[in-house]
Amino acid sequence: MSQLLAVGLGGFFGAIARYSITEFMSRKYPGFPAGTFVVNATGCLLIGILMAIVSHKQIHSSVWVHKHVSLFLITGMLGSLTTFSTFGHETVSLLRNAEMHHALINIAGNLLVGLFAVWLGWSLVMLWMQK
Repeated sequence: MSQLLAVGLGGFFGAIARYSITEFMSRKYPGFPAGTFVVNATGCLLIGILMAIVSHKQIHSSVWVHKHVSLFLITGMLGSLTTFSTFGHETVSLLRNAEMHHALINIAGNLLVGLFAVWLGWSLVMLWMQK
């Protein structure tokens, strides 16, 4: 039950963050799903950082890798912050509105920036741990 609570609380905060960021970005960049792009890129960077921390031998037994903390941050918070279904919906909407250029930018941007962000987060932690 405590694991479900950790996921649920993390999900609550991630969902609030996602809503706030996407609302802000939609006002700033109308006509392009910048909010989804930002939350997905940010979530990828953070999951790269957290997974590197979780896997690092020196801190493997610390509070950062406690199961409840991982469930709260990774499964709950980042799981609800990032959104593949919204990315899919927004991309299909762009295609249906004949905005091929924006759709292709959205697809390539989410994929490439997302993968780069995970790698960057992981790499930054590994560099920091070597010092």
